[in-house]
Amino acid sequence: MLLGLGIVLGFAGIGFLCWLLFLCAVYAAPLFVAAMVSTILYDHGVLSGAHAALAGIAAGIMVLACGQTILASSRDPALRASVSLLLALPAALAGFGTTLGFCGMGEMGVVPGYLFATFGALCVGGSAWTRLCAIQPA
Repeated sequence: MLLGLGIVLGFAGIGFLCWLLFLCAVYAAPLFVAAMVSTILYDHGVLSGAHAALAGIAAGIMVLACGQTILASSRDPALRASVSLLLALPAALAGFGTTLGFCGMGEMGVVPGYLFATFGALCVGGSAWTRLCAIQPA
């Protein structure tokens, strides 16, 4: 009884994490920029910890606002596709890492794990790119 409940809850937990990954994949680029800006500013001694975190948050908000503004106002398909692709690349990297982490939870070999992680990166990146391309210009 408990083993069956554990298996069901394990699948439900992995399904919830995958749903959360697909839902939040659009915000991977601003989060990546925020983390990199705060890390660089703190490591080089430019700002203290709290100030570096606030500067990183501001940089992430600017990336998100600029990306959404370009996607919402531009009618040029090449510009929209390139901005969508730039915002979806970190989502694909996050999908690769997450899928590879899920593969590491089981007893999967190295080559099948990387193949499965590549498929996961394509799915998550494609989902993020599709959601970003769905933003219609005003």
